[in-house]
Amino acid sequence: MYRPIAFRGLHKCVYFYPQLCVTTSSTALLQRCLRSSNGKNTAYRQFSFESLALALSRSQPVAIAQQLLETVHVTTGLPWCHTIILTSLALRTVTTLPLAVYQNHILARFRNLHPEIEKLVPELKKETDLAVKMFKLNESQAKILYRQSLKKQINKLIIRENCHPFKSTVTMWVQIPMWISFSVALRNMAYMMPYQDMPAQVLFLELTVGGALWFTNLTVPDPLYIMPVFLGVVNLLNIEMNALKRTGNLSKFSRLFTNIFRVLSVVMIPISALMPSDVALYWLCSSVFAFGQNVALTSPAFRRLCRIPPTVGESQTPFHDIYQNLRKRFRLKAVA
Repeated sequence: MYRPIAFRGLHKCVYFYPQLCVTTSSTALLQRCLRSSNGKNTAYRQFSFESLALALSRSQPVAIAQQLLETVHVTTGLPWCHTIILTSLALRTVTTLPLAVYQNHILARFRNLHPEIEKLVPELKKETDLAVKMFKLNESQAKILYRQSLKKQINKLIIRENCHPFKSTVTMWVQIPMWISFSVALRNMAYMMPYQDMPAQVLFLELTVGGALWFTNLTVPDPLYIMPVFLGVVNLLNIEMNALKRTGNLSKFSRLFTNIFRVLSVVMIPISALMPSDVALYWLCSSVFAFGQNVALTSPAFRRLCRIPPTVGESQTPFHDIYQNLRKRFRLKAVA
């Protein structure tokens, strides 16, 4: 039951909390935003996970994601589990896959600049040595001059090839918000959030019988923990494949990030085990697609099909190299 609240200073909180009527539990949250200062009630914006979760569940991207899921379900007439699978794979195909191809285009052109950059290094060193003699520069000044000159030349090459590395992050900026929006939308549907009105109740009842196999009820966590475990395994396979594709010794930075993602993959298992089955199913479908996308973009034939230019030192047998690197890793562990 909703009940209006009214007290001095409420108008100052409307900017942060636009709801005119809130639940009893929300009243305490709103009251914490009011502080007394010089005898007057003053509103302060405080961070809390409760307010963040509420705002996210009511956000426009989440509403759009839920509307898209409902449209696909009504249009196709498929059960909800098939609707989630179809929507997840279709969205990844039309959004993240083209962006991943574009990302690989950018990175391939940038890698192909390395031979030119290596040729610039001795020339710039000669020019720096000449400047040191002419202008009596000390060692620190010479290093600064060399770095500035090298950076300027590299920027010219990047502009010429239109391959700034920051452009390769476009996939992340699209994929992460989309993943969050659909995850929250599916969670809203399973918990009848943010409003427990009649459409939400009907949707909830449909999800209770919209599953398949062992997860017939999509509003409760996976009873056998099969999807959470598979999610962790697929994520780890994806990370290990990326690590095994690299040749030579990994930098400390690369090893650090690889280990961080390994830990996150394991942590996602208990998290997904607590989520409703519709969310876990979406996460699993998204991870399986990501793994398949990674495999496809590793293949030289698929890369040429997408017109990704060959890079310097690109292997024509990447999967054989991954297998050999895997054998080498286990051989080293066995020796140790």
